[in-house]
Amino acid sequence: MSNAPVGRSFDEMVQSRVGREAAFAKALLQMAVQEMLAGDLDVARSLIRDVIKGSIGYAELSRRTGTPEKSLVRMFGPSGNPTAANIFSVLAQLQRASGVSLQVKSVRAQGKRSIKPRSGSARRAA
Repeated sequence: MSNAPVGRSFDEMVQSRVGREAAFAKALLQMAVQEMLAGDLDVARSLIRDVIKGSIGYAELSRRTGTPEKSLVRMFGPSGNPTAANIFSVLAQLQRASGVSLQVKSVRAQGKRSIKPRSGSARRAA
């Protein structure tokens, strides 16, 4: 049996947990960045939206970024299309608000071989 109140959506439960647990908010931000790098922007936007709603909210985020609140809501809505500049501005403010500092580092993908150019191929193409 679930302890969740009847009628409470999954998103509301996630957002509530973001407000209570800093480690959970940090994990969602990390997942959002990983999803962006993997090319799944819909999932990334959804995760960022949950962190926004569960932490500082759109009104405070608007004040901090200088972006109108309605624009932020649209950007991170289901059909939003934020620019890279807007995403990074929002991520910077969410990191400041939560005390989290995300870092991106490169790691070799499992099962991927490096591609080495064939000798002389660059000269032939020129």
